[in-house]
Amino acid sequence: MSLNELDCAQIIPGAKYNAYLTSALPGVTMTRSPAIVLTADETMMSNYRGGMFLGFSTCTPRGILPDWLFFMTFVPPVPRKNGRAVFADLGLRTLEAALLADGFTEDEVAVVHPRDLRRMVGRETEIVAIGGHDPLGINPPTSTFVDIARTGPPYNRVKFLELMRNPALRKATTIVGGKGAWQVSDPGVMERLGIDHVHLGMGEISMPRACRAILHGEEVPRIIQGEDVPLERIPPIRRASIHGLVEISRGCGRGCAFCTPGMLKVIHKPVDQIVGDVRVNVWEGNTTALLHSEDVLRYGSRSIRAEPEKVMSLFARVGAIDGVTAVSCSHIALATAYHHPELIDRLSEYLMTLPEQQFIGAQTGIETASSRLMERYMHGKSLPAKPEQWRELVLESIAHLSDNKWVLACTLVTGLPGETEDDVLQTLDLVDDLKGTLVFIVPMNFVAMGDSTLSREESFTVEKMTPLHWQLIGSCLEHDVRLARMLEDTIISGNFLIRRLGYYVSNRLVGNAETFARMLQDGIPPKDYTVDTKNYLLPEV
Repeated sequence: MSLNELDCAQIIPGAKYNAYLTSALPGVTMTRSPAIVLTADETMMSNYRGGMFLGFSTCTPRGILPDWLFFMTFVPPVPRKNGRAVFADLGLRTLEAALLADGFTEDEVAVVHPRDLRRMVGRETEIVAIGGHDPLGINPPTSTFVDIARTGPPYNRVKFLELMRNPALRKATTIVGGKGAWQVSDPGVMERLGIDHVHLGMGEISMPRACRAILHGEEVPRIIQGEDVPLERIPPIRRASIHGLVEISRGCGRGCAFCTPGMLKVIHKPVDQIVGDVRVNVWEGNTTALLHSEDVLRYGSRSIRAEPEKVMSLFARVGAIDGVTAVSCSHIALATAYHHPELIDRLSEYLMTLPEQQFIGAQTGIETASSRLMERYMHGKSLPAKPEQWRELVLESIAHLSDNKWVLACTLVTGLPGETEDDVLQTLDLVDDLKGTLVFIVPMNFVAMGDSTLSREESFTVEKMTPLHWQLIGSCLEHDVRLARMLEDTIISGNFLIRRLGYYVSNRLVGNAETFARMLQDGIPPKDYTVDTKNYLLPEV
């Protein structure tokens, strides 16, 4: 079945699409309901029309667009076969692989879209494990978008709470895990949401063990602590992930105080396993390989510097796989790009030879232009350069990446503890200097996340924002809408009807954003936050 037929079917389901949804996956007989069902809320179970950056739309608040229009345009459900998701979040795919490697069978474990839970959770189902990146919508950038707009709660929260109310969950023991699981680990929240267990940390070893204990009727703590997973215990995935996302490394090692991956030890998967995971994705129709690491450019390195030959060898192996037509990166570090310009040149030249490689997408963090804040909270971010070189490093690396057709989504963090007006001014000046480059700049208010070094600090909210903060957001927004218009044709995909709908929604949103940006650049907040307006920042659970 073609992608165009799938797009039409998501709007007007027909007999052909229904047959596709109910066809069996290889190795699955489905004579009984699975003992373990893995799922996530609807915002995590979509291909986002093929747009990597469109996944950020699930962090936006309700009320800007009608729900039906939002989900049809940005977050249509992944296709399913025999009730099982054809594509799924990589975290769920990794857990699925770990359970199968531990001895569970294909019939005992199923990754399921939440719309299919009532069908798939049956008499033999004893566990429903739920993955969550930001289940209550309180991490950045969700919290920033919601706090500013105040039109409604964020979609990721809405759909997670909707999932937890699904009657199918009452038939089984529920476990919530994933990088945002700390948000629901409070005993009171667990009680109100009907969560039996919360898993914190990596789960390749601890989750199969916990599942076996539950199935055998043994006592399992309500908070299940994960453990460090050695490289050899990370299994190859068995089924396709959303966007063809494949993990190549784990951890960062730069140690930013507000971040959680930066605290993890860096390990790299072997090339053969990475190639195998990409082939699994190609088999299910993913033609783009999206390589995931906190810094793809440091693949294979045991130090803060890159090893270019290892990086080039990896990309050459992935790009040579029959069926791969483009390769992207989840994250890169600007410091690595700055210190290894020749690697950017070589890698870009190679990737742009792939048949459908229009640009090279990646996410990265600028965070601030203040060397003072860099020294205090992100000393390792610029290494081997010093924090006082950060501004130069950002400008030169982004200019070089843009020249080589890299399109970046760059985050800023405002409101870090101890931030001054001068710090904000420096960042505002940096944003002005970045205009004309191929970067989307995403400003985020500081959030004291549960697993970070700054978890005990006070989060930054709109009530604390100064006119300079609003000017900074306005400047970022002006820059972003200009780039969005430039890249519109490459971002919006689908059949004729879907593309027309995408252009309509895009023009509506971009036009409103341009008006919004002009107002903010004068330092004027979009509304009076001192009056008693509804605040959706904190979930009502």
